Amino acid sequence: MRKLNTVLSVLLIIIFGIHGVMGGFMLIGTGKSAGKVLAWIGVCILAVHAVIGVYLTVKSLKTAKNTDEKYLRENKAFWARRASGLAILILLFFHIGMFGEVRNGQYILFPFTTTKLITQLLFIASVAVHILINIRPLLVSLGIISFKKRKGDIYLILSVLLLFMSGAVIFYYIGWQS
Repeated sequence: MRKLNTVLSVLLIIIFGIHGVMGGFMLIGTGKSAGKVLAWIGVCILAVHAVIGVYLTVKSLKTAKNTDEKYLRENKAFWARRASGLAILILLFFHIGMFGEVRNGQYILFPFTTTKLITQLLFIASVAVHILINIRPLLVSLGIISFKKRKGDIYLILSVLLLFMSGAVIFYYIGWQS
C-alpha cells in the first residue's frame, strides 16, 4: 500500500508541476491550454492517494492506541502531513471550475475576484507545504537516501515552480482588476 502511494505521490508532483506551468502560461496569456485532461487524471490519482492516506492514518491511529507511547501526540510532522493534505482537498474544490466554463460551445471566463486570488494562493501554499513536509520520506521510500545532497536542488526547483505559479495567479488577478 505504501509503495503504491509512493508511486502516486511522484505522479502527482509531476502532474501538478506540468499543470501549474501550463496553467501559468495560459493565465499570463502566452499559452493556449492548462492541460485539463492531465489535471483530471491528477484529480483521480489524488482521490486514490487520499483514500490510501486515510487508510494509513486510521491504521496508524489504531496502532498508536494499542501502545503506551505518545507517538501521535509528539509527532507534529504526522499531523502536519494530514492537515496540509486536507487543506489541499478542500482548496481543490475552489480551484476546479474557478476560471470559466463552456456555454453553447464558447468558453466564458468568470470574474477573478480577491477571494479567488486568496484561495488560489492558499492552494499553491498548501501544496508547497505538503510536498516539503513529505519530500524526505518520499525520497527514502524511493531509495534515495542522500536527501542532504539533493535538498538544495529539490528546494530550488520547487521554489521556482511555485513562484512562477503564484506570480501567474497574481498577474492574472491584476489583469482582471485593470
